[in-house]
Amino acid sequence: MAEDAKSKENTQPFEALGVTVGSPLTIETISPSRRMNVKVMGYLVGKSLLISPPLKDGKEQLLEKGETLAVRMLIRKQICAFETRVKYRSLQPYSYYHLEYPTALASLQVRSSERVDVNIPVIIKSDFDIGLGDWPKEASITNMSKTGAAITCSNALGFNGHEIVVVLDVEVSGLKRTLELHSIIRNKEPLKGESDLCTFGVQFIDLKDEDTLSLAGFIYENNMGV
Repeated sequence: MAEDAKSKENTQPFEALGVTVGSPLTIETISPSRRMNVKVMGYLVGKSLLISPPLKDGKEQLLEKGETLAVRMLIRKQICAFETRVKYRSLQPYSYYHLEYPTALASLQVRSSERVDVNIPVIIKSDFDIGLGDWPKEASITNMSKTGAAITCSNALGFNGHEIVVVLDVEVSGLKRTLELHSIIRNKEPLKGESDLCTFGVQFIDLKDEDTLSLAGFIYENNMGV
């Protein structure tokens, strides 16, 4: 599995990715450790990459000149990652940042079918009263792809077609993030040898780009043994 995942990693120039204005990026700072979302505002090959300021609760989160950033982005079915530094913060006519132009960029082709065996405690929420007791409920993800998961639970989560929200913590590149993934139950099977446990197969729906990026990165790192 590790060799298969590694074989899909390659490098290419940033300008060959077809990045467009408005493309979302996830940036990570080292000290303090922060994970934030920004958008591409433009770039000049060999000069700089322009990004919107990161915001939290509507307020700009300042980036220091010279600060190192780890950047990840999802372009079609590729995860792209690179390191850069903050070159300049412009205030006129509005706030935006110049980052050093990416020179060493790695991209990874991620297939929807790639899965990883895990044991992750999760919380299951429901926006609907379907007569199955109190919510939220505790469960565990035992297998996951970037489009769905197998969830083991001693409680009834619902029937085929019911919508639930799966809340879990993942760690990618040393940073933890809590995901709330809207999902649909696709199947239910009793767990062999466990009379009171069932495995529910769920499909993730309406994923945000940053959620897909986190899931794909988590699956890749766990397949690689990172």
